[in-house]
Amino acid sequence: MPVKVVLVEPEEPMNVGAVARAMKNFGLRVLALVNPGPRVGPPFPPEAFWLAVHAEDVLQGAVVYSSLMEAVAEARLVVATTGRPRELYPAPLRTPQEVAQEVLGVEGEVALVFGRERIGLTNEELDLAHLIGSIPAAPEQPSLNLAQAVVVFAYELFQAQTQKAPFPKEELASTAALEALFSDLGRYILEIGFTDQNRFPYAMRRLRRIFHKARLSPGEVQMLRGLLHQSRYAMGRKDGD
Repeated sequence: MPVKVVLVEPEEPMNVGAVARAMKNFGLRVLALVNPGPRVGPPFPPEAFWLAVHAEDVLQGAVVYSSLMEAVAEARLVVATTGRPRELYPAPLRTPQEVAQEVLGVEGEVALVFGRERIGLTNEELDLAHLIGSIPAAPEQPSLNLAQAVVVFAYELFQAQTQKAPFPKEELASTAALEALFSDLGRYILEIGFTDQNRFPYAMRRLRRIFHKARLSPGEVQMLRGLLHQSRYAMGRKDGD
């Protein structure tokens, strides 16, 4: 199962080392870091290796990206994790067990995204997600340590893989293709007056949620983009008449 664990702007090298160990415990090997803090690396300081017991290869193989979009561009499913309630999630909310079931049905790369130790992921980063994963916890202490959160999701993925029943694979559009569609759609809804600049972020998050639920294939994304382009062209011709 090609699952990439993505850490956005991690600040503590020991947390990254603990994540590497948790990943290897449950068969995950692809680690990506988005703009890691200056004390993190690579090259990683000794503290990172203190907790990356028997997972030094995962740590040393980590790939650094300059943005979350770059890290998830080729992913067919992006699962962003959060422990904070939001007014509107741009994608369906799932437990770790439900996330694992969804992952089994995907053909291609899956990105499992974890936010900063202190503040998690921004709303704009959550916009890139097809699913939002959240770990149910006691309300008086809902926030987990970064490595703890990775352990929970990695365990559920490992458990789901051991099931005997095969899951049909589904070809989904890449994140880059979906973002191109959302860019076209955003221009379109402003041009037709469906929303204004003030309400635009809210409207787009609602529309993202609808399309993420649909689990679009590459061909479906191409067809929808063609529809939007043709509609804009037809509107231009009508205005010209």
